[in-house]
Amino acid sequence: MRDTLLTIHILGAGVWIGTNVMGFIVNPQINPAARVIASDHWHHTVVGFKRYLYMPAYLIVLITGVLLVTAVDGSPYEMSDTFVLIGLIAILAGAVLGEFYIARQSRKVAAAYDADDKRTAASIEQKLAIASLVDMAVIVVAMVAMVSTWGF
Repeated sequence: MRDTLLTIHILGAGVWIGTNVMGFIVNPQINPAARVIASDHWHHTVVGFKRYLYMPAYLIVLITGVLLVTAVDGSPYEMSDTFVLIGLIAILAGAVLGEFYIARQSRKVAAAYDADDKRTAASIEQKLAIASLVDMAVIVVAMVAMVSTWGF
């Protein structure tokens, strides 16, 4: 059971980081070469990513992480271990950043592109770039904490 849960947990984290990387590739504030493909369609797609990839990935990581600590027979870990708490905080921070902030800002960018307001779109994309970098830092720190089992 442990190996199955751990595999699903890692796959969920892979989806989370993979969608972040995809955002970096396309966000013109991070990758100026992407300016050609950044558009209202892309930002509508980002909203879909947040709903159909990020949130399920967060839930999968959360559920399997909790089960790895609580349901695996002989687990040496506790919910109060530092790396577990970092993981829980990362999931909360990622959900807030991803679903609430980034998805909302992506809807605003899409609306700005729809209205042909490239200045507003660029301004919001700058904020999205910062939020995406923070989100990426959160998951990288969480992954390092998990692999290194900080505090254990």
